[in-house]
Amino acid sequence: MHDRRKMMTSVQPRNYNKRGPVVRCVSMGRLGFVIAVLAFVLIWGCAPALYSVDMKYVPTKPMPEPKGQEKKIKITVAAFEDLRKVSDTMLIGRVIKPDRQNIPVLPKFVRPPVAVASALKDVFRKAGYQVAADTPLWNLKEESIRKEWSPILIGGSIDELEVICEDKVTIKKYRAMAKITVILANTQTSKIFYKVSAKSSVSLEHILFSEERLEEQINTALSDAIEKIFEGNEITAKILDTATGKP
Repeated sequence: MHDRRKMMTSVQPRNYNKRGPVVRCVSMGRLGFVIAVLAFVLIWGCAPALYSVDMKYVPTKPMPEPKGQEKKIKITVAAFEDLRKVSDTMLIGRVIKPDRQNIPVLPKFVRPPVAVASALKDVFRKAGYQVAADTPLWNLKEESIRKEWSPILIGGSIDELEVICEDKVTIKKYRAMAKITVILANTQTSKIFYKVSAKSSVSLEHILFSEERLEEQINTALSDAIEKIFEGNEITAKILDTATGKP
């Protein structure tokens, strides 16, 4: 009996040691499978948390040629007031997925008030004006105008600005809209002398989805609204009259 118990105790550890590597091998195999499945899901099954676009002025039509006097006019463009009726003014749109999930669209570099002001700055530079480098804050009230700013102050409001894409399985429907109000003031008299609004909307249907198309649509809508501000040259005439002291 003593020998038999000794034999049993010597056999059991050997059987246990043989089963150990098998268990570990199966566990590693399952872990590798789980990792492979997770990688597949991450690559193919997950929608991005958000999309971002670079808002800027993209000419949609030729602008009026600059005149000699306009090259001497100094202007300051203030950051626009964001008056959109939205809960989060950082958002500029959304992508609606086939499962009705909404993915937010945000500006890539700066918030909408500065992005719109920068686009307007670009237009005035192209028109030959001397545009101040800074983009101050102005609440569109005459009592807030500062005399140290350039003689002509340009500000305004963002009334509408949005890009939406219905990302359906068979077709992608893009639409964008922009409405801005531009206000001009004389910093030497602290008086507002001109106000104008313009609105634009665009749409596109395409078989493919991309951030680039989101960017293209919102920039086209914004740029077209800005260019409508300059139609008829009334705004340039008002600036010239104020800068040269005409009533």
